[in-house]
Order: sequence, then C-alpha cells, then structure tokens
Amino acid sequence: MIDTYYKIVEEAITALGIPAELTRAPQAGQWNLKKGKFDIMIDVWEQEKQFLFQIVSPICAIPDDNREAFYLHLLNRNYGMSSMAYAIMDDSVFVKYTSEANTLTQEIILNLLTKAAFYAEQSDFVPA
Repeated sequence: MIDTYYKIVEEAITALGIPAELTRAPQAGQWNLKKGKFDIMIDVWEQEKQFLFQIVSPICAIPDDNREAFYLHLLNRNYGMSSMAYAIMDDSVFVKYTSEANTLTQEIILNLLTKAAFYAEQSDFVPA
C-alpha cells in the first residue's frame, strides 16, 4: 500500500521536470529537493496503521536575541499562510505540512511543493 503513495510522490516530482530517482534519500519514503538556497524534504511513512505525508523546508535558526519578538513574528506570519505553517524543532524554524497520505493526488503534491517553495523564499527574514 505504501508503494502507491511513493509512486504518486515520484510522479509529482517528475512532473516538476526533476528525475525522481535523483531526489531519493537513502531511506525509502524520503525525497530531497532544492529550490534556490532552500531544501524541501518529502516524507511518506506508516504510523499506527496510518500512512502520512509530510513536506518540510528548513528556513533559519532561531535567533539568540529577542526570541519573544521572533516567535510573535512567526505566529503573525502563520495567520496568512495557506496549508503550510511555521514550525520549530530544536533551534530551527521550518515551513511544514503534514497530512494523511490517502488524500494525495499528483496535483495536490505539486500544489503543496509550489507553496513550500514560495513560503521558503518569502521567509528570508530577520524580525525587528
């Protein structure tokens, strides 16, 4: 079953004009793409008998100074986002999308990859 989702992801990557085999990570169900200076990582995995799909793009490190203002800035930016959200893990900020894989189509994945690339490119910011 999970191979069906792998195939849909690879068809979407190929539709972007990128050979899917060049984006495969060593672990099955993971792909790494590049958009300008940003990485876009795609994952498909099974968890508790459910198949999940995720797109993550690392944006920047959390600044050492003025963290509260930075977090407020991220929350305010989240409000205007469609499908994606800023997320924090460890000391890094990501643009992230996660859903159940059973809703995926090639068109949806292409749309989400476009959004992830757009938000990553628009996120090169330093808060006031």
